[in-house]
Amino acid sequence: NIMKVPQVIHQIWSGISDPLPENFKRLGDTWKRDYPDWKYEFWDNKRMNDFVKKYYPQYWYVYNKYQYDIQRWDAIRYLILNKIGGMYVDFDYECIKPMNTLLKDKTCCFSLEKDFISNHFRIFNNALMLSTPGHPFMERIVKYVFSRTLLTDAKYASKSMAVFNTTGPYALIRLYDTLTDQEKEDVYLIPAVYVSPFTGNEAEEFRYGVRNKEFEECVKEAYAIHYFFSNWA
Repeated sequence: NIMKVPQVIHQIWSGISDPLPENFKRLGDTWKRDYPDWKYEFWDNKRMNDFVKKYYPQYWYVYNKYQYDIQRWDAIRYLILNKIGGMYVDFDYECIKPMNTLLKDKTCCFSLEKDFISNHFRIFNNALMLSTPGHPFMERIVKYVFSRTLLTDAKYASKSMAVFNTTGPYALIRLYDTLTDQEKEDVYLIPAVYVSPFTGNEAEEFRYGVRNKEFEECVKEAYAIHYFFSNWA
């Protein structure tokens, strides 16, 4: 076994507002299909709550105090990877083929987003992440998102800005930027061409059935496709 990351896939769906949609269930099944040897862990609201109370009781207060549910669903994924390790993947992700060879010696990974503005600003998100338990960067993320100051900090102009800056991608990118060059070597940012071949707008067109040469080119090297169903925003 050459993988350093534990062979377990985590997916969360609270079920608080809606049951898991059928199309998400189908996308979830693509991960079970392509990683038959990996354990598959499904997390519902009760399981998430029990997990925090059991393993991270010190964070229970902040976990409940977040203004938005999506902040809880962001934060819990860092706790799960920090404690158990493995791969976390959102339900709006389709697996095309297993990434074992791509990730074999890695200990902490995030998926870069396709960046159509410039290649200097690296955008990665928390929709697909892998980590060994207790990885230093994951520990740093956990400390940050569960710091009580986060609850009293600046009020943001919109829900999406609040989420992105407290528990979401902007928070992660800022934390990544505080790492030394040596620490950054231990965090693999998976090139978008492999795991996020579409921008959000392209993904939307693709979901609505648009097919063209350009899209075919986009997915040629893909191991996985992120469809950006941002229904929480």
